Amino acid sequence: MTEPTHVVRIDGRSVLSRADFYAAIEQVAATPDWMGRNLDALFDVLVANWPKPTLLQWTHATVSAAAMGPDFDILLGVLRDAQSEPRSGFTVQVFDDPADPTEQTP
Repeated sequence: MTEPTHVVRIDGRSVLSRADFYAAIEQVAATPDWMGRNLDALFDVLVANWPKPTLLQWTHATVSAAAMGPDFDILLGVLRDAQSEPRSGFTVQVFDDPADPTEQTP
């Protein structure tokens, strides 16, 4: 993997709902103002609008997962789909301890 030029960190302790997740994504400078709060818009922004390569690190993910329930898995699915898109230059890491970014999917 090419070293990311753009690193985004989302702290799961403050992402307790889908609305919180979208609010965190909207704070990223590369996210256009027109992004809708839906899964298709999220995918499009990750693949087409964010700089390449981008690494999104979702820390304290089990906190988010516990609070969000099924929405966590749905959003993580979109992030993984974007990562699988060859043209995206996007990578996602999900883990609990920010000092140890070893991928751990809750």
